[in-house]
Amino acid sequence: MNTMSTPEHPRSLPVPEAQPSDERVPDAPPSDERVPDAPPSDERVPDAPPSDERVPDAPPSPVPHDCAEALLPQVAALVSRSTDGLIGVRALLDSTEPLAALGVSSLSLLRLVDAVEETYGVFVDLGDRSLYTDGLRGLTERLIRLGAEATP
Repeated sequence: MNTMSTPEHPRSLPVPEAQPSDERVPDAPPSDERVPDAPPSDERVPDAPPSDERVPDAPPSPVPHDCAEALLPQVAALVSRSTDGLIGVRALLDSTEPLAALGVSSLSLLRLVDAVEETYGVFVDLGDRSLYTDGLRGLTERLIRLGAEATP
């Protein structure tokens, strides 16, 4: 066994010898044995799709019209504020264009996401492409699906 000392511990401390790599850890099962209760890799789990098949994403659930109508002006105000007023609330409410086409920059989107998360307590993924391709109504419906509710 080797020894080592440090400035904090002037006494020599024993250092265990490294184990040769061909030795097994006593508690680990050998790699060629099956773990109990685990299905073998060539067997399918009932009701589960095979690993090479992709399960299609479920379509988003419809958003109640009254929820969207109540939240729409509030989200428009957040978008307008995130652009420092360059895009007015009325212009946002009247448009069906994507936010990017209206002039919402990437910096404005960062500010918008921060404001939305702070105001409604929902997490908005900046990597979600719909953030760049949806208009105000699409963004509002997405926020409702994430759990945002209109504030009084």
